[in-house]
Amino acid sequence: MKSWVLAGAISLVAAVVAALAFGAWKNSDFVDGQSDRLRMEGTFVNGFYDQGIEDVGFIAQPDKHVTARRLLDSRVIYDASYTTGPDRFRVVPKVEGAPRCLLQFGDSFTFGEGVDDDETSAAQIVARSRGEVEVKSLGIGGWGPHQFLAGLQSGRFQRAISCKPTDAIYLFIPAHTARAAGRGKWDRFGPLFVVDDDGRPVREGNFNTMGRSWRELIGFNRLTEEEEEELAAALIAEASRELERLYPGIRFHVFTWDGTTEGVVRRLREQGLRVHTIRQIIPDYSDAYLIAPPFEYHPTPAAYERIADYFLSLDR
Repeated sequence: MKSWVLAGAISLVAAVVAALAFGAWKNSDFVDGQSDRLRMEGTFVNGFYDQGIEDVGFIAQPDKHVTARRLLDSRVIYDASYTTGPDRFRVVPKVEGAPRCLLQFGDSFTFGEGVDDDETSAAQIVARSRGEVEVKSLGIGGWGPHQFLAGLQSGRFQRAISCKPTDAIYLFIPAHTARAAGRGKWDRFGPLFVVDDDGRPVREGNFNTMGRSWRELIGFNRLTEEEEEELAAALIAEASRELERLYPGIRFHVFTWDGTTEGVVRRLREQGLRVHTIRQIIPDYSDAYLIAPPFEYHPTPAAYERIADYFLSLDR
């Protein structure tokens, strides 16, 4: 009888260990990883970002013009240049007296990694609107929805805006749920938010000040997948309310890239937000709109052109 009990106990312990190991693997800190076959050249690698920024954690340096050349083994997959203004955001062609002003928020997809200044979605909206829309690009590579809300709360974005905003877009990619929870390896000083009992995000310092949870001590992520989705959606919803408070009547849209979970999309729509999937934006969407899949997933200039046309097609 004792041997049966012992065997049962050993089996139970083995099952628990296996479950924990699977959970730790499934919920690893690995986010936004890339192949070691990729490398970057150009002045971009000499230091493009400033770290330890109180409100948003990190941001591009001001008044920079850098070259960015990415190689897959020995093959060049993009060769671009980036220019930032004194406000640290990417420059967009100026428009005088445009009746509409669009604010773009997000990460490298909004910034336009891998394409020149005149090929970003922001620049193409300006060009294709024939001066009807001025655009302010407020996206930085590696950011997430926590920077979206933090930049509004600190006033950083407002200080960078010179037109009267009528529209705003947040471009969401799948990695944003993990980034908002603090799993971006480069985002050590990013803004830390938690969801309160009312389902709204509250700032509690920065990622470098938070302690380790019991989940992390046994190899799991700090938050469950559902909690990460809830946090990401809550951050965007709160930021949309802040935009409406600052700019009454502003039309806010969320564009979601391929792979965004149904949980995030559902939560955003439950908050009453206008959500547009990439399959709506680009009905014939495929890998042809990406720079070099499966190694480099940033959009091509053709993808940004389609995004620009879609935005301009939306009802005002």
